[in-house]
Amino acid sequence: SAVYGFANTLLGILEHERPTHIAACFDTSAPTARHKLYPAYKANRESMPEELSDQMPLIFRLLEAMNIPILRYEGYEADDLIATYAAQALGKGYEVVVVSADKDLMQLIRPGVEFFDPMKDKFFTPEDVKEKFGVYPERVVDVQALAGDSIDNVPGVPGIGLKTAAQLINEYGSLQQVLDRTGEIKQEKRRQTLVDNRENALISLQLVTLKNDVPVEDEVEAFSCRCPEKEKLTAFIDRYGMNSLRARAEKWLSERCS
Repeated sequence: SAVYGFANTLLGILEHERPTHIAACFDTSAPTARHKLYPAYKANRESMPEELSDQMPLIFRLLEAMNIPILRYEGYEADDLIATYAAQALGKGYEVVVVSADKDLMQLIRPGVEFFDPMKDKFFTPEDVKEKFGVYPERVVDVQALAGDSIDNVPGVPGIGLKTAAQLINEYGSLQQVLDRTGEIKQEKRRQTLVDNRENALISLQLVTLKNDVPVEDEVEAFSCRCPEKEKLTAFIDRYGMNSLRARAEKWLSERCS
């Protein structure tokens, strides 16, 4: 079911967005610089369910059959690869669409970079981000650094949630300004908490800020949409009984391989 869902989503993107270039980015099991900075980073996350992890090799096989590059770099998260290639593509004049359900990638939204959540079938605008985080995309990391993230085990500042974090960032402009001007904060408990957790907040900022300078091997031009491996793709569809996708896959094949 995971493979079918992935294939269905991918075909939908290809049909509706008709990208000129495409790549799929994945995490590796190797620790990253974030783990070295903060060993407890993502320590609370449960392992991927076995029934899902067992399907990952099939997803890779599907991508190979569709001739879509698979990007994995040890020491970096998939989000860092996406941020790096989004910045590179934007700098070369491309329009970029980041496809993910991961809210952390919303920090990349800017003119020329869109964010599409396939789970919600929705493009998120800067106003949508403002509604979700209380700030616009360029300040999302400041809010996340203050509020922390229990899922990724980002410490943040105890007692400060998203709403309060957004209020502070909107008032002072950035995390650094909040920390530098704690003496101006009237609430004594909040002021002292920020003083006591200054280091955690700065570490959290490094944890949530995506790296856009991963030393990647290929330029974005290497990821131009190519003709799928027809025999591999049709055999894959037959092997796993994805008959409802056959017509769409064949249409895409005819368009890309003509």
